[in-house]
Amino acid sequence: MYETARKRSGRDPFDALVDVLAAVNRYDFVLGIIPIAFVVALSAASVLSLPIMHALLIAAIIGVITIVDACYLNPPVGRGST
Repeated sequence: MYETARKRSGRDPFDALVDVLAAVNRYDFVLGIIPIAFVVALSAASVLSLPIMHALLIAAIIGVITIVDACYLNPPVGRGST
């Protein structure tokens, strides 16, 4: 199956994955941190028998800190705006 996908596209799928990951910037990671924080918090709450409200509060605090950092402390700078 790997060989057929390679023959159809003309390039290695691993190279395509590397190209996509190389194009990811800081703000893409910021958008990924927020849902990951909630998934980890809910998983930890169920595994460690923590109250769900405490776990969600911690995830929400992480989300707020991430948004404040991305929007106010290190805001995106438009190309050619300087």
